[in-house]
Amino acid sequence: MLARARTGEPAAVLVAGDAGIGKTRLLAEAAEQAGAAGMTVLTGHCVDLGDVGLPYLPFTEILRTVETDPRHAPALAGRLAIERLMRAGGSESGHEHGAPDPGVRLRLFEDVTALLADLCEQSPVLLVLEDLQWADQSTRDLLRFLLSRLLARGSGYGDSQRFAVVASYRSDDLHRRHPLRPLLAELIRLPGVERMGLEPMGDDDVASLVRAIGTGPMSDESVRRIVERAEGNAFYAEELRAATADDGFGVPGGLAEVLLTRIEQLSATAQRVVRTAAVAGRSVEHRLLRDAVEMPDDELESALREAAGRHLLIAGKDDTYSFRHALSREAAYDDLLPGERVRIHGVFARLLGGEGRKADSAAERAYHHRESHNPAGALAASLEAADHAARVGAPVEELRHLETALDLWDAVSDADKPVDSDDVTLILRASAAAVRAGEAHRAVT
Repeated sequence: MLARARTGEPAAVLVAGDAGIGKTRLLAEAAEQAGAAGMTVLTGHCVDLGDVGLPYLPFTEILRTVETDPRHAPALAGRLAIERLMRAGGSESGHEHGAPDPGVRLRLFEDVTALLADLCEQSPVLLVLEDLQWADQSTRDLLRFLLSRLLARGSGYGDSQRFAVVASYRSDDLHRRHPLRPLLAELIRLPGVERMGLEPMGDDDVASLVRAIGTGPMSDESVRRIVERAEGNAFYAEELRAATADDGFGVPGGLAEVLLTRIEQLSATAQRVVRTAAVAGRSVEHRLLRDAVEMPDDELESALREAAGRHLLIAGKDDTYSFRHALSREAAYDDLLPGERVRIHGVFARLLGGEGRKADSAAERAYHHRESHNPAGALAASLEAADHAARVGAPVEELRHLETALDLWDAVSDADKPVDSDDVTLILRASAAAVRAGEAHRAVT
């Protein structure tokens, strides 16, 4: 695929597989090969925020990468819709409730597509998108538009784009009514789009992997037990290997126990940092994590270095830390006591609303307020998130946030409700958003 893209034959690969099967590693290797071959690699991640999401999140991440590279300044110049998206967290919105410009989405889609087409003129481009099962509706719509233009001949963007996309999704998360299913069905019909299903590894391959990643020899019986429990899943095999000592310590029974064993091998300080980071999500900014754990910088840095050394956290280029695998984060999160979760969610909600934080974090704040059982904070943040979604032309996400606000309305005291709105106004605004989102049937229900 990469070779074809470099010669002007655009292509896309949709990588499907169960959690832990090796999708992230495959995408990382593709990105590494593309970078070594002189391609521009742009990566975006989708995150799980429950029923509502951050509109265009992976593309916003990609556009921030483009913004920070001075080589791309000419291609970005004059892209007003992109500038609007990137600055939408600011105070100047030009938006009145219920009346956003209906052409915002189309102009944004065209600007992003034209930008990538221009970047392809400079050098071949690889777009990497992770965890599409968590993509918001606006991201799915933009991806549909983008691929239909850049992969289809005669689309007006040139017939020989040096462009490739590799995107991953958890196949085990896609239930019958999952919103990603219709998009996948459409994309696979486009020219140059292929689906790659990652299957479990064979027993011999798992055994070879287990022996290769260990720091010392293992008995055949220990290897056999790991192979049996891993069921062809590379990540499970690695975690089982890490949890199995060479002195005959038995393989832990459940996967959660396997994942937690690596965490429990950390010092108490590092465990606290990892568990706090798990509440933030798959990744967290260094400054936000520092403020949440409230420990001296030298202790935090030592704990982060220890967690990275145990292959739990990975340091990013943009001053962030990410869990090496989503399953590790889920295990750490699920192991917290209910009261711990509520308290730490409350800490993140407060910090994300503090001075100097990005205004487009409202959706994250709403999520943390909900999980910390703070309906008043969740209501205010949901309304902010709806405003932000409207400003960037994401009516589906605007509708979701307004529906969340309406669900919270009766749980909030009158003193904590917004003075410039009421539930009837929100219902009318939600109806208008439903119409703009193409869900007119919901506008009257």
